[in-house]
Amino acid sequence: MGIKSHTKFMLGVIYFCYCVYGNFLALSSVVAFGANIICNKIPDLVPKQRSICQRRPDAIVVVGEGVKLGIQECRYQFRNMRWNCTHTRSRNSMFAHVHLVPNREAAFSFAIVSAGIAYAITQACSRGNLSRCGCDKSKLPNYSHNGWKWGGCSADVKYGLSFARNFVDIREITKNARALMNLHNNRAGNR
Repeated sequence: MGIKSHTKFMLGVIYFCYCVYGNFLALSSVVAFGANIICNKIPDLVPKQRSICQRRPDAIVVVGEGVKLGIQECRYQFRNMRWNCTHTRSRNSMFAHVHLVPNREAAFSFAIVSAGIAYAITQACSRGNLSRCGCDKSKLPNYSHNGWKWGGCSADVKYGLSFARNFVDIREITKNARALMNLHNNRAGNR
């Protein structure tokens, strides 16, 4: 899959989640609405992504939130530059071609969106908004030397990175040079 379809997919997730739910935190509504309906309405999902979506419908809304975070951060970082992540605008935009060619802007976009997804998944797990994940158990010490006991929830960053990597990288089915570049850029966002 090329950059163009990757961008179209990410924008489709954001648009769908916003139109259906009005916000990205209506997680209980996702499950009630039905995984098949949700997953079949999102454009440009490859079959393996659709399968993940159907198994984890609560996570797809969080993926949309992560994409939104990545795009917002991209726009913030480049706010005073000629290119400021305008690839998310309509096809009539002067810079709509940015993701049609493999360039540094496309590379940054892939990385920042992948990072946004990993961050959003990690945060949702820590807050208890996603099923099948939660706190990082390895970070919970029993007691400190002062008798103080940790009572918080450490973010399970490994899970967030793993989920984001699996979901985003699964689009790159072929192993041509372009797919390898996209995989590299996705992983750069998870470092």
